[in-house]
Amino acid sequence: MKKLTIFYDNFCPNCTKFSKFIQKLDWLKLIEIKELRNEFHTNSFRDIDIQLAKQQMASFDKKWHYGYNSLCFIFARLPLFWVFIPILYLLKITKLGQLMYCELALKRKIIPIHCDAEICDI
Repeated sequence: MKKLTIFYDNFCPNCTKFSKFIQKLDWLKLIEIKELRNEFHTNSFRDIDIQLAKQQMASFDKKWHYGYNSLCFIFARLPLFWVFIPILYLLKITKLGQLMYCELALKRKIIPIHCDAEICDI
């Protein structure tokens, strides 16, 4: 299976927690996690739709995926979640998964104030 690169919104505390959770469960090392709001990471992926990625998690594995589709690709690479693949697929074909994902994504909190690792004036 090809490696999946995901871009999470590092200004969102829930997205950050989710990415750390995924990183711990990625036993097969099939997921590469990058910060969306870090130009160093996004510059190497010039064809990313930044505006859409700020609203929905973006993932790349030969082509771009956003929102619920990204979640499906993530869970497909985590053996612990393979038992849920049929349910995820059902939610995908009925479009309920994307609907629920968008509801959660709209209600998330964005904290735009961040400091450098060593210097912080806040």
